[in-house]
Amino acid sequence: MRALRIFLQLVILGAGGIALAALISRPDPDLTAIVGFLVIVAFLLALTLALKEHTEQRLVPGYKLSFRPMGIALLLLGAFGIFYGVSFFIGNQPLPNGNGTCRVVCGLILLASQLFGETVARFLAFGLWSGIGLLLFFVGYKVKGVKAT
Repeated sequence: MRALRIFLQLVILGAGGIALAALISRPDPDLTAIVGFLVIVAFLLALTLALKEHTEQRLVPGYKLSFRPMGIALLLLGAFGIFYGVSFFIGNQPLPNGNGTCRVVCGLILLASQLFGETVARFLAFGLWSGIGLLLFFVGYKVKGVKAT
């Protein structure tokens, strides 16, 4: 199991390094895409570390399930949501224009931009995504601290 975990970590780091080099080498690198990709790589590495913890603790008699890996994953998702909201606020992320598939949050931002203008839509996007991020961050913090019963 240890060899499989190390192999997965090497694959994640190798593929992540190649993709990161491709994102950075563009003439105008997109900071949001780079940070988002780094969050995904960190999330995958956190999952492999959770695999290590699970494998080692499962062999102990009286093993109790740990919610810590799930809490860490929610913390990472919350941090990404906050960062994504801030990218709308500072103007790095373009507002949705209605092309392609547009879900609930995207639809609300699109509706606000059509009714109230771009400035209000940017504040709404910042508030929605940062609110979702803060909620996930808070839930992740609470779940991470829960003791197994």
